[in-house]
Formats: sequence, C-alpha cells, structure tokens
Amino acid sequence: MHRSPENHAGPLRLRFISWIKIMKSSMRYKWMLLLVLFSLTPLVVMGIISFSISKSTINHKVTEYSEHLLYQTADNLDTRLGIYKDMMMQVLNNNEIVGMLRNLDRAEQASYDVDSLSLTTKLSTIVAINQDVQSISFVSAQHYIKGIYRWNPRTPAEVEPFLQTLDGGSNFRWYPTRYGTYVDSLNSQSTHVFSVAKQLYKISDDSPLGIVAVLDIREDVIKELVSKAVSNNRDLQSFVMDGSGNLVSYPDSGLIGRSVTEVLGQSGYEQLVHSGLEETRFPLVYKGDSLIVNAKKLHTNDWVVVNVISKAALYQDSNRLLQIFIFVGLLCIVFSVIAALVLANSITNPILKMIRLMRQVMSGELSVRYKAKSRHDEIDILGDNFNSMVERIDELLKAVYLEQDQKRMAELKALQAQINPHFLYNTLDIIKWTALIQKANNAAEMVSLLSRLLRISLGKGEETVTVEEEIEHVQCYLGIQKFRFNFNIETFVELDEEVRHLRTPKLILQPIVENAMMHAFGDMESGGSIRISCSKAPGNLVWFEVADNGKGMDAALVSSLLTGKAADEDKLGGIGLANVDERIKLICGKMYGIEIRSELGAGTAIRIKLPLITDDISIRGSR
Repeated sequence: MHRSPENHAGPLRLRFISWIKIMKSSMRYKWMLLLVLFSLTPLVVMGIISFSISKSTINHKVTEYSEHLLYQTADNLDTRLGIYKDMMMQVLNNNEIVGMLRNLDRAEQASYDVDSLSLTTKLSTIVAINQDVQSISFVSAQHYIKGIYRWNPRTPAEVEPFLQTLDGGSNFRWYPTRYGTYVDSLNSQSTHVFSVAKQLYKISDDSPLGIVAVLDIREDVIKELVSKAVSNNRDLQSFVMDGSGNLVSYPDSGLIGRSVTEVLGQSGYEQLVHSGLEETRFPLVYKGDSLIVNAKKLHTNDWVVVNVISKAALYQDSNRLLQIFIFVGLLCIVFSVIAALVLANSITNPILKMIRLMRQVMSGELSVRYKAKSRHDEIDILGDNFNSMVERIDELLKAVYLEQDQKRMAELKALQAQINPHFLYNTLDIIKWTALIQKANNAAEMVSLLSRLLRISLGKGEETVTVEEEIEHVQCYLGIQKFRFNFNIETFVELDEEVRHLRTPKLILQPIVENAMMHAFGDMESGGSIRISCSKAPGNLVWFEVADNGKGMDAALVSSLLTGKAADEDKLGGIGLANVDERIKLICGKMYGIEIRSELGAGTAIRIKLPLITDDISIRGSR
C-alpha cells in the first residue's frame, strides 16, 4: 500500500524527537557533541577563512595572468604590425620601384592587369627577408599591377575596396582577413591573408601618384602569435577582431571573416564593439557557460585582442582546493568523532557500570563491588566510596536481621510458653482425677500418650516436624482428651501420602482441635465429629483443615478469634488461635496462616495455609 509523504514524515519526526531527547539526557552524547564541536569549530572556521583567502588569491592570480597574456599578445601584435609598416615604407621609398610603377601605370588600358618581371624581381628581393608576407600588389584607378603574385580573381569588385586608401591620404589602411588565391606562371596557392595598404607619393615632391600598395600577410602569423601566448593555458581562448566586430584571426579557420556574434553572441558583440574603451573586462553568459571576457585595442589599428576564459576554468583550482578542504574536513570529522567517542566512553562507561551496580544493590545483591582501574581518578574514588557504602549497608542489614531473628525467637518461645504450660496443667489435672477414679488403669495409658505427645512437642529443638508427626501429636492429644469427656466425639484423619514426610511448624493442630472440642459442641453428648485432613494444593502449598459439625459462630466472633480479642478469651480459645496464626507467620511468612469459615448451626472449618517445606527451617520473619 502506497504511503503518502505525510505518513513518512510522522515516524521521521518521532525519531528526530527521540534522538533530541537522548542528546539532552545522555551524558555520553553531550560529551561527544561538546568534544566534536570544540575540535571541529576551529577547523571549520580556519578552513572557511583559508578557502576564502585562497580562492580570492587564485582568482586574482588567474585574472592577472589572463590580463598579462592579453597585454603581451597585444604588444606582440603591435610590434609585428609595425614591422609590416616598415616593410611597406621600404617599398614605397625605393626610387626604382616607384619609377617602375609610374611607367606601368601610364600603360594602355587595353588590359586590366599589368605585369612586370623587373618589378616582381625587385619586390621579391625586398620581402625575402620576411616569410610572413604572402604578396605585394599595386592598384590604381586604371590598372591592377601584379607584384609577387597575382590575385585570382582580380575583378574590379575585388580591387575596389583597396582604392579607398586614396581617400585616407598618407595613412596606412588595414583590411580584415580574407581567403585569397594567388597564382603565377608556375603554381597557385590559397590561404587566409590580411592586408595593409598605403598610397604612393613622389619622392621628389611628395605628391600623390594615385597608386595604392597592398601588402598581403598570412593570417597564420597572428594565429601563431596568439597561440604561443595561451599555449600554457588550455582553458583560455584568444582571438583578434576588427573594429566592425569581424574575426580577423580565430583558432577555428572556418569562422574567420565572420561576426564575433557567432562565438560570443549578440551581448558579447555589443559590449566589445560599442564599448568605445581601449580596455574592457566583463562577465558574459553564452550558451549556458559563464565566461569572463578581457579585450584590449591595438595601438596600430582598430583591431581588438580578445581573451575569453570560462569561470569553471577560472574557479577550477579553487574548486580543487575546496575538494581538498572537504576531504581533509571529512577525515578530521571522522577522527574527531572517533576520538570523542573513545574519550566520552572512557568517562561514561565507568559511570554506566556504577549505575548497573547500584541497580543490582537496589534489587538486593549486596555482594557486588566496583573494581577500580589503576588510573585512580575521580570515578575510582567514587567507586571506592560506593564499595564502602555497600559494605556498610550489608553489615547494617545483617545486624538488623540478627536482631529481628533474636526478637522473633524470643517471641516464639514466649508464645510456646503460653501454650505448653496451659496444656500440661490440664493434662496433669486429668491424670490426677483419672487415677483417683479408675485406680490407675487408664492412667498408664494416659501417661503413655502424654509421653509421646511431649516427645513430639519438644522434639530436638527444631522449629518444624513432619506432617506425620504433627498428626500423631494431635492423635495423642485426642486420646488423652477421650478420658476427660464422658461423651464420644468421633475424629477422622485424612492424610495424603505425598505430604506425609513434608515438614510443618509444630504444635499448630492441637490448639485448633482443643478449641473445637471445648467450644464447638456445647451440651451435645453424641453425634459430634471432628475431621482433620492434610493435602497439597497448586502453587507449592500445603493445606491443613480441621472441620467440626458443631454449633458454629457468627461473623463477629470469627473476626475476633485471630486478633486474640474475643469476648470470652478463656472459654473460646482466642489466644490459642491467635498465637498459632502469629507463630506460622513468623516461621513461614505473612502470606501464610489460619483461615476460619463458620456458620451458626452448621459447624466450623479452620484451614491452615502453609508453604511446601522439605527441610527444617529457622525463623524467617515477614516475607
């Protein structure tokens, strides 16, 4: 069955609350939290400060390095373009070349192209020292004059832009990169070239000749200069564009001559072309990439050198540093947690051990002791004091138990002393009268019964006798009593074999049977019966029962018998029953003793509840 997020949130919230409660209540977790916080807080603070400083430093260095490369590239390009201008001036200041050009320009216009082997030879000698130059050509309103190579195609449309140089006077004019094809009598070749053009003047009077010299230079020259500057940084892209935003040189030759919008978008184009600044630096987002663009205009012309670096590359070292910090931080966290756990356990484990020992003492085990370590710290001192306290409690309890045992022994002897003299007095009285009346025949039998009775009563000084001996004791008593009364009281004894050899506190049946004989039957001369039984019961119990069919008692009299406060104590035997009940409780425990059930006119049943005893026991006191 699918459970909604709310159902999942309930147990998670309860677990979180439970964890918070543990953290608040457990000393171990408090110690761990405290140690971890104290160890990690300086680390985290120093890490954040160090990372911030390092990131700022790295970013500053990378930015500074990018700007340095930009300046270096711009300076190199200005220097190289200056060399080309000087080369152009060497050509324009050569009298022979100027003379040849004047003569060629006066030629017939039957052909648009004018060739001169002498001019080609002279120019080749001059430009041979610089392999960057692709060709030198000359154009005028009348002719296209072949220099080293001939343009192909060389239509008026191709030549016309260079005639605009005539409008600039003596200034140099730079033309962006184009893809040109050059031919001669032997071969042809095509390449990207950019051009510098300048009008020719008479050397004698500096008057213009209407002829423009065009120096074509391979674009590879710029690409090589730029690539050398950024060769150590693959994440840095550098290129050159003209003042109109067209690419003069670019790593991808297929984009040369196109607008810078194709590599930096419209936003980059606007900021580069229309900023009007000699230097500029701005962030740019293009095709999802965050970029930083640095640009510097050349001094030689309106061309601009542009460096583009990705922020991801810029922050690469910073991110690597952050990863190192995180890794080291995680290691420190793991180490701190382990160290905190070990240290917290070294403090809390002895305390937990002492708590367990205290709980054992609370459950009654006074033999437990705290074993101190060899370090002898405050916990060990506490453990020593705990041991002394437990030993003292044990001594006091033993003293109390001994005092109570002695007190109960004295009480038991006092109770027995209350029972035995009274019975012996009556027995001796019966023997006296029997001897007078029957001339001592029955006296012998009574004395025999009395002897057996006293033997069982006194025993060997033990507190308990077997059930069989207790039954025999009461039978002796009944035998003696038959001589006392003139009427017959039938007695029945039911004894299970399995309880015959169990033990019971002695002298507990005789006072009950005596009470029944003295008070249960009143003036009945026949028909009275007393039934004595003993059997096991569930729960390791033994039950004695003395039941008679006498006149019974009311509830008030029953409740007063066990307290020893009956209205006529001497006649009802209240002291006897109360003494027996108290003695049973002293020997066996408070949950044992006498129960009385009686109803007027229906007889009385007195039950004695005892534990299952197999050996002689001493007085145990209240359980």
